[in-house]
Amino acid sequence: MDATKNSHIALIGTVTPDGMLLHTLIGLSFGLLLFLVASGFTLTFGLARFVNLSHGATFLVASHVAAEVDRHVDVFAAAVLAAVATGIVVAVAVFGLARLRWQAITADPTRQVLFTFGCLLVIADLVRNRWDGIPLSVLLPNGLDGSFSIGDTTFPVYRVFVMAAAVVIAVGVWWLQERTRFGAMVRAGADDREQLEALGIRTDLLFLAVFALAGGLAGLAGGLGVPLSGASIGQEFSMLIMALVAVVVGGLGSLKGAFIASVLVGLVDAYGKAWLPTFASFTIMALVVAVLAVRPAGLVDRSAGAH
Repeated sequence: MDATKNSHIALIGTVTPDGMLLHTLIGLSFGLLLFLVASGFTLTFGLARFVNLSHGATFLVASHVAAEVDRHVDVFAAAVLAAVATGIVVAVAVFGLARLRWQAITADPTRQVLFTFGCLLVIADLVRNRWDGIPLSVLLPNGLDGSFSIGDTTFPVYRVFVMAAAVVIAVGVWWLQERTRFGAMVRAGADDREQLEALGIRTDLLFLAVFALAGGLAGLAGGLGVPLSGASIGQEFSMLIMALVAVVVGGLGSLKGAFIASVLVGLVDAYGKAWLPTFASFTIMALVVAVLAVRPAGLVDRSAGAH
């Protein structure tokens, strides 16, 4: 009887005010980092109606490059910049391959899925061969390697930095989409690509810019995230699944929805791993089912005019 009672305690975990705050902060930091990946996915889908499953591999390559650069240069800012540049290069390369048969690929979502998933597998194999599948780690950067107390435990200062940086980037991406000519063209291309082309806008260059931006955001997430989770094979799938959940729950093509959903996914993931570790994966899927049962178009329905 005591064994059964103890097993339930281990399964559910202990909910205390300090524990609640700690896991909330952990969830927020992961959710905001996830937004950087999900926002790029949302941008490519929102403009080009292009389901880019290779986005997870972009994160994977960027995190490995960041770890490699940090090991040789020992300047974390340089490692993050290298990760951003890597993300842009990978995304542009995938776009370039897609352009070879653009009409055929974009005409059918199934072809997009197969093409980009194939790119993900190829890129992941290249990463595995280059780094021999060995997980890489990066020390927390100087000045951000401290922590502060939360009750009987501590919380890393670096996670607070990641949260602040992600919020700044989120505001910047929102401003770019909602308050600039580039953003206006992106929104117009999403709503009526043919009309945009009739006005003389090179949609191919616009698509290229969006892919590059999405890749840069995924690269930034890889660079900022590597001190927390390291760089290892398998991240391409785990991050892709989380980003897909955030995009679907938030509403396809909605940047605002991706932000809200990413935070929700981060919180649900943190709470699930802390208090229901046996059902941690189920909690994420339960979120998807619960949201889509009430709002089939996601939290923010872009087709209704929300962005």
